Amino acid sequence: MTVKYNLDVSTSRPWTLFKLLFRWRGSIWKSVILELFVWLVLYIVLTLLYRKALKGFSSIYEQFVRYCDEKLGYIPLNFMLGFFVTSVLSRWINFFNNIGYIDNIALMVAAYIHGSDEKTRMMRRNIIRYCVLSQALVFRDISMRVRKRFPTIEAIVASGIMMEHEKERFDEIQYRYAKYWIPFQWALALCNEARNQQKISSDVLLGKIGEIKFFRRNLAVLCNYDWVPLPIMYPQLIVLAVHTYFLICVMSRQFVITEGMDIFIPVMTILQFIFYMGWLKVAEAMLNPFGEDDDDFECNFLLDKNLTVRILRIDEGYDRTPIIEKDIFFDKAVEPLYSAESAREEHRTCGVTGSTANIK
Repeated sequence: MTVKYNLDVSTSRPWTLFKLLFRWRGSIWKSVILELFVWLVLYIVLTLLYRKALKGFSSIYEQFVRYCDEKLGYIPLNFMLGFFVTSVLSRWINFFNNIGYIDNIALMVAAYIHGSDEKTRMMRRNIIRYCVLSQALVFRDISMRVRKRFPTIEAIVASGIMMEHEKERFDEIQYRYAKYWIPFQWALALCNEARNQQKISSDVLLGKIGEIKFFRRNLAVLCNYDWVPLPIMYPQLIVLAVHTYFLICVMSRQFVITEGMDIFIPVMTILQFIFYMGWLKVAEAMLNPFGEDDDDFECNFLLDKNLTVRILRIDEGYDRTPIIEKDIFFDKAVEPLYSAESAREEHRTCGVTGSTANIK
């Protein structure tokens, strides 16, 4: 389930973002705590060995510590992580933009397929249901949460998204590849049937229902991203670089006894670990948003929402527009209504006014 915090940051204050630091679910603390614990254990073990067991070899050890610390900059961690997170974020945005909302199809179907008889109602409802069925078939192959909900096609039938006779027709088509396209073909066939029966008044309006094609294209984009991820050597390289960097830090960030100040806890390195490892965890969380992380997409919710839309907009919303009456501004100047508090806020600004308009 997505971690929501927009209300907490709706107004900018000095403490606004600090409130987010106390969240646990989906937080940076939850993502790095295990690695940080392991790293601290390794660091403390090596510190105790140096202080207790390597007294005879302390000079060699200290030279090696200084060497590792000097050469640590050879790993360009900032550049590598920055470029990687940018690439992953771009993919994540495309994932979200193509996740698939049924609203436009439902509005077009309700507006352009006319008729209140039972056959027409079934046409409108089934067009939407077939689109949701295709979405469910795609999601169960790319989302672990949806796969657990619908482990088999029979589970989809039991949920009501697919009917038994439709499953039989679906199974009759022997095809070595995925059959996501079949419900879309059924939906478009119903649109053509509605046009032939004059339930859609013109070919132009039939083309408007081509919104189904865009919905199918969105799902195809998700399938393509799932089929071809970032080249595996790229995340391998980043993970190797970050973990190698901090593995070397176990040695290079040790405080040698000969220095003027003896510090047992590497505070600055711990902060660096949280920032860099957290940076990597951000990329890991966005690399595939169809998993089971705290902040992954709520695909089951989207399926439920899209399926519910067909009832509200196709049946309850069809041909039920309000009676047209004169509004309160008819033949009058519009006088916006504000509450007392909102009026005080609005009067502080002048709306869309040029930045130099009031200069004399």
